[in-house]
Amino acid sequence: MDLLPTPEQDEIVATVRTQLDRQFALNDLAAHDGADRAVDRDLWRRCADLGWFGLGLDEHLGGVGYTLVEEALLFAELGAHATPGPFLATVLAARLAATGGDAELAAAILAGDLLVALAEAEDVGAAVGSTVTGRFRVTDFGGADLFLVAGTDPAAGMAVVDAVAVTAEPSLDLLVPLGVVDLDGTAARVSATDTADLALRATVLLASQLAGSATATAEQSTAYAKDREQFGRPVGSFQAVKHRCADMAARADASTSLARYASLAVTDGRPDAPFHSHAAWTVAADAAIANAQVNVQNHGGIGFTWEHTAHRYVTRAQFLVRTFGDRTAHLAALLAEPAPA
Repeated sequence: MDLLPTPEQDEIVATVRTQLDRQFALNDLAAHDGADRAVDRDLWRRCADLGWFGLGLDEHLGGVGYTLVEEALLFAELGAHATPGPFLATVLAARLAATGGDAELAAAILAGDLLVALAEAEDVGAAVGSTVTGRFRVTDFGGADLFLVAGTDPAAGMAVVDAVAVTAEPSLDLLVPLGVVDLDGTAARVSATDTADLALRATVLLASQLAGSATATAEQSTAYAKDREQFGRPVGSFQAVKHRCADMAARADASTSLARYASLAVTDGRPDAPFHSHAAWTVAADAAIANAQVNVQNHGGIGFTWEHTAHRYVTRAQFLVRTFGDRTAHLAALLAEPAPA
């Protein structure tokens, strides 16, 4: 199977990368640290105008008409740029609304007119269906109009509800506002109790985002190792540094290949798609965390400072691996699947 992007997909990636470099420059993100929202509405609508929120949604449902494969390439770039904003919640909520028959709601989300925050169950008693009850952890809540609510098992139910006031809490990632909310019988705008396909797509998109992060930190370390000199030589010429960079590149390549394969498996409806999706998440999660940590080490003293961007990948990776399930949940799901033939 050819995992290399087609020329058309390369063009999509190039366009996304250009826009992210312009609108979400890594060195400019500090201006939003600690705010309850990292993306204003005008910028969010510009992202919508580029078709990012409906990239993998069928045209008859209001989307651009590509597949999960192209959507995964988008999310890899979001990961590489440590891009803030509720992209995952928006993409999933738009699909849930479109497939659930609420075309008007889907169109408003796709246009960027309604901001969607992600609300994940914090207690096992949370119920998600036509009504939503329980305590939920909410990310990117600032200015949100809607919550995409997921139960303890995202495959067993998701819903879109109107946003309510959230109690803010300290966040590990200062670009991902965090809060909690208690919902008591809140009526859903649209909901589904069998959301296995949606949860699987979320797994692939998160794996792609984590793989993108692993790739970015490998590239950041390699560039620094070429430029930084010590004892009159680039530090990349020293065995310890070059071996660490090589290991980072290997982890990044493995996670990228698995994430792309998983996106193809889900798109093609292969019976082993769940296995490949959870495998991709597991490898990409390990790669993103390990590469982010080694990247700080490779940069020496400056890598530990707040002014450098290396820490952005450390905190983002730790946050992403706790979104829509954690390592324990994904490993359990992986082991529950039969091995591919």
